[in-house]
Amino acid sequence: MTAQPALQLVETTPVEEKALTIVDQAKAVKVTDAQTYTAAGGLWKAIGDMIKEVEATFGPICDGAHKAWKTAVAKRDGFLNPLKDAQKSVKGLMSAYDAEQDRLRRDEQARLEAIQRAEEEKKRQEELARIAAEKKAEEDRLLQAATEAEASGDKETADQLAAAAVQVETEKKEEMAAVQTEPIHTAPVVLAKTTPKLQGGPVYRTIWKARIVNEAIIPRTYLVPDMVKINGVARSLKGQTNIPGVTAYEERC
Repeated sequence: MTAQPALQLVETTPVEEKALTIVDQAKAVKVTDAQTYTAAGGLWKAIGDMIKEVEATFGPICDGAHKAWKTAVAKRDGFLNPLKDAQKSVKGLMSAYDAEQDRLRRDEQARLEAIQRAEEEKKRQEELARIAAEKKAEEDRLLQAATEAEASGDKETADQLAAAAVQVETEKKEEMAAVQTEPIHTAPVVLAKTTPKLQGGPVYRTIWKARIVNEAIIPRTYLVPDMVKINGVARSLKGQTNIPGVTAYEERC
């Protein structure tokens, strides 16, 4: 006994031929006068009848195939979706850990850089203190010498020593100002990532997004017109639509 095919296709050759013939006829149609307009109307009806015939011919085949497809998809998704959810959950945990380690690494880099800046600032203050001490010592020496010269009656020498003390004060102040305004340069601290590198592991993407915090000050360039509302007004008022910057028009289909 000969086995019968599991699925027998309906003889479709005549339907295919009729459908293709009508499509070819439609491609050749031209509507230029009342007679061709009427002929086009008849063809339009014939196309509608052909659509019903094609649906009746292929509909049962498509329905059966669609039901079989839905059954297979449902069975596949019964296993696949839980696996995808599980994988997404594990990736989320790993991503959160990786992000936290990155945050800790950046915080530690900032801490070490702050220590460097503090050390450099300490050196600056020590240098300023050294210059200030030199300034005072030199000024005291010159003023003391000037006092002694004036006491001995050597006013010219006393004036020269006093002027030298003023010059020392000016020079040391300029030196201190240069040290004070000198930018502090520190080497950037770059710590290695602590998260293990996994062969074939998940890849994390960083996506920047924006949220609106004050809609009133957003530039007009970034505002999108509400076309749903605008089209609703056009459908309601038709040619009487009166919205600044908008024109209503009709489209036939």
